Amino acid sequence: MELRQREHFEAVYRLRSFTRAAAEQYLTQPALSRSIRSLEVELGQTLFDRSTHSVEPTAAAAALIAHAVDAIAAARALGEAADVLRGGGHGAVHIGTGPYPAQPLMPTVVRKLSAAYPELRVSVVGGTANDLLAALVRRDLDFVVCDVSKFEDVLAADDVSVVELAPEPLVFVAGAENPITRVEATCAELAACPWALPPPTPLGRRTLSKIFEGLSRSRFPLYEMETTVACLDVTRDQRTITLVPLSLAQTECTSRGLLYRSAGRDQRTNDGIHVLRARTASASVRRTTDAIVAEADRLAEVGRRWLHATGASWVRPEDRPR
Repeated sequence: MELRQREHFEAVYRLRSFTRAAAEQYLTQPALSRSIRSLEVELGQTLFDRSTHSVEPTAAAAALIAHAVDAIAAARALGEAADVLRGGGHGAVHIGTGPYPAQPLMPTVVRKLSAAYPELRVSVVGGTANDLLAALVRRDLDFVVCDVSKFEDVLAADDVSVVELAPEPLVFVAGAENPITRVEATCAELAACPWALPPPTPLGRRTLSKIFEGLSRSRFPLYEMETTVACLDVTRDQRTITLVPLSLAQTECTSRGLLYRSAGRDQRTNDGIHVLRARTASASVRRTTDAIVAEADRLAEVGRRWLHATGASWVRPEDRPR
């Protein structure tokens, strides 16, 4: 099986169309069809059920696709390494991110990569941990940065390894005019507020259940928003509270008229870099994961210093160091 045949097979499998796959591979449709037919003859298996309206992979194709994608990735990693040695381009990396790492960890990493490797192409997509890890197993993503507790629920968990990131403190956030910020609120008073968290809130539910005894699961959270930044915007209603990493609060709260306070010294992010064990990591993937680990270490150190210096009071704009 030639590498080009594997690329043709993967394109048809992914796009479910000979026409679109041929266009992507810069081939005529008859040429692509001949390539797939030749591969089927070589394997002694039918790879696609062809009908007037659709192209569907067979069970044989589903069994082979992961091997084909890994072989393509390994070949591209080899070519990228050769390009780097020749002083050429820096490749591409496709990343999935959960809501907590999405801001500001990932944008900061991309900015630093842009400065160090201007030709590196980076794609970052968000979503729930389950969806992202499923995409990782399908080989749609090079790695996923999300809550480490979720990968154990993935059917292919044995194929996934995790590099845990340094944890960052979590903080409560509320609008500056929210009555809850005017008092030394008890856990019961905080628990009684409406909450906004990104779905499916595994970390928020677990964390807050430890803090607030008797937390009502039937109405928690009251608002589910796609991103942590959207959760911050909801708290501007002056009644809702959210829970976000300290770094996000420090970069976004002042401009939004929001206040934040420690959620407790034991309340931290729980993220890690999830990769497939058998997949060959390219130089660009290794550079990117190294950059993420380094930035997470930096944010964790900033958080440790902040926790040491602060109490349980709400941080107001005039309290911020200038």
